[in-house]
Amino acid sequence: MINAIGAVLLIGGTAAFGISGVFRLRARSRSLAVIIGTLGVMQSEICDRLTPMPELLSQLSEEAAYPASLLFKNAEEKMKSGLGGVSFATIWRQAVSDTPELMLKCEEASVLHELGQSLGKYNAEQQKRALQYAERKMEDFRKKADNERDTNSKLHAFLGVTAGVFAAVILI
Repeated sequence: MINAIGAVLLIGGTAAFGISGVFRLRARSRSLAVIIGTLGVMQSEICDRLTPMPELLSQLSEEAAYPASLLFKNAEEKMKSGLGGVSFATIWRQAVSDTPELMLKCEEASVLHELGQSLGKYNAEQQKRALQYAERKMEDFRKKADNERDTNSKLHAFLGVTAGVFAAVILI
């Protein structure tokens, strides 16, 4: 009886681990979609309303969906702390790096880092082009993440359950 309970717990644990991989893939895809939507909001605020960067960061930290709101909150806090004359690009880069909830891969974070080089530095038209470029690149990354999610979700779940069954058979 104890062996059966142990086997069920082992299979359940490894299945949960596999399913958590599925949830990570879904969360990453959602995170990229939120970032893309927020970049669109940034574009309209900067180019149409000419919203100053501190006000925009404050607004997006409150209105953007999770996890993008954390990025803007981090950037806003770093900007308020004044970091001794540090450029906005450095503040932005640090905020992106300090927001692991975005679940960004290196190349995706690099696109956001590049965007920080343009934000608040150039005129509205140049910032618009930088935001559109970042939005296109992030959309490509989102499509790849969606494809990865679709192809690997069943694999993660299957391998979790299979590993549990295999271990249970060996131990019994």
